[in-house]
Amino acid sequence: MGFTSSNNHDTNLPDKEFQLEKSIMNAQGKPNKHVERSARMRERILTATLDCIYENGFQKASTTEIVKRAGVSRGAMLHHYPAKELLIASAIEKLLEDEIKDIRKRAVAYADGQQTIDDFVDYLWSRFSGRLFMITIDFLSSARTDEKLRGAVIPVSLNFHDSLNEIWLQFFKNNRKSPDQVRILLNTTLCLMRGMGAQTIIREDEEYFNEIGDNWKLLLHSLLD
Repeated sequence: MGFTSSNNHDTNLPDKEFQLEKSIMNAQGKPNKHVERSARMRERILTATLDCIYENGFQKASTTEIVKRAGVSRGAMLHHYPAKELLIASAIEKLLEDEIKDIRKRAVAYADGQQTIDDFVDYLWSRFSGRLFMITIDFLSSARTDEKLRGAVIPVSLNFHDSLNEIWLQFFKNNRKSPDQVRILLNTTLCLMRGMGAQTIIREDEEYFNEIGDNWKLLLHSLLD
């Protein structure tokens, strides 16, 4: 694949490099051109990696295709991400962090009552029936037997779930349900969405999935009353 073994490299190297760049920028009090250029390159590499995983699958996301899409040299990619698991983990982190930013923007609308729990369920389904889920399901399949890969993404995965929980709590703030009951409802909803998302791989039937989603909304409304 063009990557060297992680046993021969410090897989925290890009993190250390990034912290050094931040220190330089903070010391100067303004963005440093090298820092900005390096950040843009990492952004291109990670975006290209996610696109490759989505279009070709995790196992077929070759470094040749990634560097071609990113418009960088193989050496530049290896400088930032010397090990494959580091590149993949960083790409998944970017994917989830971007989702977290979007979720937190939406949280304002939900907190103000501008959107309903039905809107939130529809939002979740849009994520679990699209690019986000298809990339993560490929990742999870590989992470199942790769402890380092799995461990690298656990923190941002928990942060992603916490961000969803912040919105979810808004719908139940005037309800008598306990925090544990509210948490279980969210987890049940997410499990339903994951299952439906997985089923879309072998079943293209929009009406079928809409019917399931609508019935789940009715159940949630009965619990909110």
